Amino acid sequence: MSVKKHYESHLGNFYSWMLGDWEKKSEEFKSFLISRGIAPKLNQKAIDLGAGNGIQSIPIAELGYHVTAIDFNPQLLNELNQNIKRRSLPIQVIDGEITNFELWKEINPELILCCGDTISHLESYEEIKEWMKQCYSNLLPGGKFILSFRDYSKTLQDKERFIPVKSDESRIHTCILDFSDKNILVTDLLYENLNGDWKMSVSSYRKVRITFSTIHNYLQEIGFHIEVSEDFQRLNFIIARK
Repeated sequence: MSVKKHYESHLGNFYSWMLGDWEKKSEEFKSFLISRGIAPKLNQKAIDLGAGNGIQSIPIAELGYHVTAIDFNPQLLNELNQNIKRRSLPIQVIDGEITNFELWKEINPELILCCGDTISHLESYEEIKEWMKQCYSNLLPGGKFILSFRDYSKTLQDKERFIPVKSDESRIHTCILDFSDKNILVTDLLYENLNGDWKMSVSSYRKVRITFSTIHNYLQEIGFHIEVSEDFQRLNFIIARK
């Protein structure tokens, strides 16, 4: 199943629940940006690629950026629009693929961010590197590129492959990972209590098996200067400057 279809038919229906406390995580991200000196300095334009429900778009708009938020999932875009309306922030929402540069080629932002594990959803390392090149080309000189992802250099085997993501009295979400050299087959298994009966739903898709060292090297080869590289919210975070 494609990543887009996986989200539309399955993961998008419970993605926000899976993330946890939206307000808390959003405020944590805002504090993270402030502590790293992220603030409008050039043209105030920012692009959030794979924006989801706005957990990054809202904080950067609150910091003074005019944000273009791009995502392909209708469930999460609906949540994003609701979050924007409650706050009256300058965010333009676009339904589309993050690799479609025609959607924002005229913006020339001073900030591009792509958070979560979004880049692993591209087709290959080659596509990831080309996408990074396009981001670099579209950034204003001196602009910042914020990227987060998971390092999949370690192969999980046997019971390690089963990741208990989240559970409560009505839902149990487990993620199962099957590793190959270049890809990971991701299976999202959800048990849901519906009127006293537990129902199972399951869907799988493939992601690129990215590693920290490869992404770090790509950024430097393309011309980015890496300013911050650390773990935050259980992800590898990199802030790079053009």
